[in-house]
Amino acid sequence: MINQLLIHLIIILFPIFIQQFFFARKKISDDIRYQVVNGCMFGASAVLCMTLPVQVIGNFQGDLRSIPVIISILYSSGKYLPGIIALSIAVLYRIYLGGDVIIITTIGFLAIVAPSFFFIKSFSSYKTIKRMIICILLSLHSVILVVISLVSYIKIQAYTVEDQKHIFITISILAIASLIGMAISSLLKEHILETNYLKLELERSEKLKIVSQIAASVAHEVRNPLTVVKGFLQLLKESVDDRKKDYLKIALSELERAEYIITDYLNLAKPQADQLEQVEVSSFLSSTLEIMNSFSLIQNVQIQLNCNQTDLFVLADKPKLSQVVLNLIKNGVEAIPNTGIVTVNAYYRNEEIFIEIKDNGKGMSKEDLDNIGTAFFTTKDTGTGLGILVTIRIVEALNGKISFESKEGAGTKVVLRFPAVEGER
Repeated sequence: MINQLLIHLIIILFPIFIQQFFFARKKISDDIRYQVVNGCMFGASAVLCMTLPVQVIGNFQGDLRSIPVIISILYSSGKYLPGIIALSIAVLYRIYLGGDVIIITTIGFLAIVAPSFFFIKSFSSYKTIKRMIICILLSLHSVILVVISLVSYIKIQAYTVEDQKHIFITISILAIASLIGMAISSLLKEHILETNYLKLELERSEKLKIVSQIAASVAHEVRNPLTVVKGFLQLLKESVDDRKKDYLKIALSELERAEYIITDYLNLAKPQADQLEQVEVSSFLSSTLEIMNSFSLIQNVQIQLNCNQTDLFVLADKPKLSQVVLNLIKNGVEAIPNTGIVTVNAYYRNEEIFIEIKDNGKGMSKEDLDNIGTAFFTTKDTGTGLGILVTIRIVEALNGKISFESKEGAGTKVVLRFPAVEGER
């Protein structure tokens, strides 16, 4: 029995190692072909587990088929297809095997796996430890249902259980193997996710490092001659006719635009938080939104603040935090083509302060969303792609996190998360 369960563990872990091979190369979890292959691999793992069962009593057998199916459901990046394929393969194979307990085992298996589908959409948003706890609890749930199925089988078949000790030991070993198998599987999946995340962060950091080096070496050198040229053009403006003044006005506006881009480069090269102070979020957002009111009115966009709590505090560099919020609100306003609303929400959750900036504009495609934070990527006709990059760097310098959610035609939501601190009494 022990040998069979060890084989089961190898069978369960095999598709996870294969999956790590795919993850190491490219994020393809949204690809239909990958989802189908993913579901088939875990379904095949469940089939192999059923092919090598552990004999309990009579025709009642135990195995670890539920583990690969549950893993395929939970770690599917919010997609239903892999889990459905794996479950279908396992159920069809169980029906193919037949036997006098086919109804009990099939119903029991569906009852074991069904709760996993309720976690599909929210599972990836949980912290690592919470995800692992959910996996262990689902495994424990499967053990309980197997025991219930065994008791039902014994009563239906009217068995006289003579060797209760043997059955107890068999079920206990099977339960322990199930919990260990689920723990190892979820731990390996979490390791894969963490490795993939770190790889993406490393790639992004390398790109930012290159851009920052360029910014540091070029920005100061370019700004000095621009300042001189701008000064002389302002002097000339006072001594020329109206027609030439118009030309000079255009030249000065373009110089101001060049200075703005250079400032973005400098902020990108050095996004440190200089002076940290306690910031009361509600009043801070109210005063920040007042700055944007005139701009939003010109764009025929309404800005709405939802934050009635006055006990939300973060430790931040106030000017830089203001730059972040203003930049995100400005992006939201500009993303609305005709008329609409930008909503700013602030609230406390899990020892963090959340600031959400949501617009009902044109939104972004999945491809554009994946490219957010890439150097020089922008969805604007006249943008440089540096504004959002500077915003991300500032948020990171303030020990915060930023995430983006968007859908074409449905707007964009940006979520800022900062560690909460206690306000001064």
